[in-house]
Amino acid sequence: MAAYEHLLKSYEVSDLLDDIASADPPAYLRRCIAEGYSAASLSWPRVQQLAVCAMVLDAVVNDRDYDFFEAELIADWRIHYAAACRKLRDPAAQVLRRAVERDRPQEAAAAELETLANSVSAP
Repeated sequence: MAAYEHLLKSYEVSDLLDDIASADPPAYLRRCIAEGYSAASLSWPRVQQLAVCAMVLDAVVNDRDYDFFEAELIADWRIHYAAACRKLRDPAAQVLRRAVERDRPQEAAAAELETLANSVSAP
């Protein structure tokens, strides 16, 4: 799977996965997306957080594998949370696209956000 190296540069993915796992994953992801969508502007760490949340959705709903995700954890989430996560695909794609438009990340990161938005929203 795409590395998204510009999006994840200096972001600790495992910390966010721990946060998601220690909560109700669909509720955590829904809240993160809603907060990102309602914000007037997003800091770069917040954009990165939203990108990782979208990657989690992509992994769970679209069966994509990301090297930096724990395979057993994602497999468990696919079993238990796929239906709830499907409902979050379009909102996640929308918030990523808004981040590109509003927050204007560097060109390489913007391209990765667009790729991720397309991936997560793909049926």
